[in-house]
Amino acid sequence: MNSLLIIDDVLGSIDDEAFSEKIHSLSHADKVEYIKLDPIDLSRKKFKKSTTAGRSCAISLPRDKVLENGSIMYIEDDFAIVIKTNELQWLQIKPNSIDAAIELGYFAGNMHWQVKFYDECIFIALNSPRENYLNRLSQFLSNQSIEIVDNNG
Repeated sequence: MNSLLIIDDVLGSIDDEAFSEKIHSLSHADKVEYIKLDPIDLSRKKFKKSTTAGRSCAISLPRDKVLENGSIMYIEDDFAIVIKTNELQWLQIKPNSIDAAIELGYFAGNMHWQVKFYDECIFIALNSPRENYLNRLSQFLSNQSIEIVDNNG
């Protein structure tokens, strides 16, 4: 497995009817290899990565191709290569006032952080270590304008 496998297309998804039976059979034979990616890396078009079986792959995709969890990158009778994403972790924050919510939203936008909103909380996608985000939020934490409400510390 020393040679580099060059992949230049996304063939489909494991959910596609055209591939489901073959992927199922290969999976039972332990012949599906995975390229594990963080969710933020799904937008990348060119990269090198090894599969879970140690096979070296060079990915070079056209701009119109999109990677997602379950994308089939290679499939033959003897093995398949599928994209598998790691679960995205979120930092849950509750602003203690409308002013704090506006200021936090403005700050998160300037930081280009991926966010989502639910109830009275803002969730920030953790694309680097959690401590990095907490350090960036130190001004909000020190003046108690926000509180961290998730269970990770």
